[in-house]
Amino acid sequence: MTAALDDASADADARAPRPGPVARREPAGGPPLVALLGRPNSGKSSLFNRLTGGGARVGNFPGITVDILTAGVRLADGTLATIADLPGLYSIESVVDPATDEGVARRFLDGAGDGERPRVVVQVLDATQLALGLRLTRELVRHGLAPLVVATQRDVLEGEGRGIDLGALERAIGLPVLLVSARDPGARGAVLDAIAARLDAAAGATPAAAAGATPAAAAGATAAAAAPTWDPDAVARAAYVEAPRRDAAAERRRTFTARADAVLLHPAIGPVLFLGLMAVLFAAVFLVATPVTEVLDAAIGQLGALVSVALGDGLAASFIVDGLLGGAGTVLAFMPQIVVLTVAMELLEASGYLARGAFLIDRLLQLMGLSGRAFLPLLMGHACAVPAVHATRILRDPRERLTAILVVPLMACSARIPTYALLLTTFFAAHGPWVQALLFVALYVAGIFSGLIATLVLRRTATRGRSLPMVLEMPAYRSPEPRVVARQAAQVAWRFTREVGTVILAVSAVLWVLLQVPMPGAATPEPPAAAAEAPAAAAEAPAAAAEVTETPIESSIAGSVGRALEPITAPLGFDWRINVGLIGSFGAREVMVGTLGVIFGIEDADETSAPLAERIRDAERPDGTRAYSARTGLALLAFFVLACQCMSTVAAIRRETRTWRWPAFVLAYSYAAAYVAALVVYQGSRLLGIP
Repeated sequence: MTAALDDASADADARAPRPGPVARREPAGGPPLVALLGRPNSGKSSLFNRLTGGGARVGNFPGITVDILTAGVRLADGTLATIADLPGLYSIESVVDPATDEGVARRFLDGAGDGERPRVVVQVLDATQLALGLRLTRELVRHGLAPLVVATQRDVLEGEGRGIDLGALERAIGLPVLLVSARDPGARGAVLDAIAARLDAAAGATPAAAAGATPAAAAGATAAAAAPTWDPDAVARAAYVEAPRRDAAAERRRTFTARADAVLLHPAIGPVLFLGLMAVLFAAVFLVATPVTEVLDAAIGQLGALVSVALGDGLAASFIVDGLLGGAGTVLAFMPQIVVLTVAMELLEASGYLARGAFLIDRLLQLMGLSGRAFLPLLMGHACAVPAVHATRILRDPRERLTAILVVPLMACSARIPTYALLLTTFFAAHGPWVQALLFVALYVAGIFSGLIATLVLRRTATRGRSLPMVLEMPAYRSPEPRVVARQAAQVAWRFTREVGTVILAVSAVLWVLLQVPMPGAATPEPPAAAAEAPAAAAEAPAAAAEVTETPIESSIAGSVGRALEPITAPLGFDWRINVGLIGSFGAREVMVGTLGVIFGIEDADETSAPLAERIRDAERPDGTRAYSARTGLALLAFFVLACQCMSTVAAIRRETRTWRWPAFVLAYSYAAAYVAALVVYQGSRLLGIP
């Protein structure tokens, strides 16, 4: 690791308990750094929790953009060491996206030999799938990162009536090996003692000494570290030992995975069960997150009421309530969905089912240039694009992940529903509920179809190139650990608040300025009633001088921009009022209804759209003709299907890609496609005789 990383890690070390009187002198380069790594589902996070007691914090490492948990622990001799829990990785030699979890772990390891700070690489592998873990071990040795190997799942292995000959395994790979169960409290002392032994032996001249190898491992350590030629599959077969006698219960546990896969991976039953589980997951986002969101919205509303009472009804209060608190409410509205999604993904992955679901759907998604792993982000995009963008981290292929990020905004998220409902009620109520239902379903199908087209185009243009093959391992089924799942959910929630929330707040403040501040030089329209009462109001001018009234939306910056855009949007059937509604809905798609309600003078338009629908239907142009028609409704629906009308999604894409290039690309292509689609629908419906 670089020297800069040592300095950045000092803050994590400072929060740990200080050495007692028996503590030995701290190395000149700083406290030892222990890098805990392993393949996904290897039991690494469970072991990290056992070693640290769950008292981890997010480490701030230079060049690392994904959070890495760190914690300070005491070794037996009093040495203070910092343990870093790296994201799971399959290989250190294959090409991966540096922004993914696996890429972060790779960048961390790239500097593991730099600087003076003592370091220990601890590889955690699943004892029930020894060969898979040993493939990563061989790569680590080949790159000079000979690890301390800790095989977990000892309890599962013994339950299957099997064991591991540690002496034979150490001699074969030339590295020290431990066999533990992360659920066993005694595992903490055994692993920490092994880490301390390795640190004590780090000054040795041979690779065996540097690795802290046991006498059994030292025999072939030098040759193995220089050029590992051992075969992981052969070593694993030789290391496994069978129990002399295995009871019926052990035999059932050993064959449970095979029996479960016979059902869950069945060509006919498997996909049905998978889609059913995904439907439950999809519903959980609403059933669990919606009540929590409503409570948070109520809390924000109460806080806004207190601010209004304290500051009055002026622009200052409006900025705090509608701009800042409104933006905070948007952040909190997404938080429950983020947490529910994270918990669901952790449960699916830790249980071993997520890999099987990806296998079931892989063949279908290959037609789109994606793999089965992309199914979950695309599915979650129908609930909310923000957690769906985050969910793309499960994709190892950098081009596939970028493609999924770019097409997720096309999925028909739940925030579009209020606008869809308003437009269907406004323009198609006379055609009956069946026509409205058919159009509603067509909107969802249109989102999926547009995502398919966009994926095919992107894979041949912006994200073209050779893709990595999808290699899936089928881990054994196991019970997830609640502490690990809760820790991951809390980490993701904080990361979202810190990185995405700040962008949402900033954009909310800008949108408030656009919708409330008058355009320089524009005259503020005055209602007739207000004009009639002007003489009486003038008498009370001194008392009212301190009160600053809100600017009508017609003369706001957004209103002026809406009028300026009319020559561009007129071919779509849009006037300045719809343009302002689109500007307001960029903060959140559902705001479209409320913004139109303000323009047409309907209070609480987000609660009932019936009065607003009547006002929109009866709206007239200055010449007295009808302003909108069914063609306008169809064009606006087509526009809303494709346009990325969501600042939260833009902020999430910025966070995941670490550049403004791709958010700008999404805005450009989605708005261009939305404009063309709305133009074709509006002008085409004219040719078809639709009024």
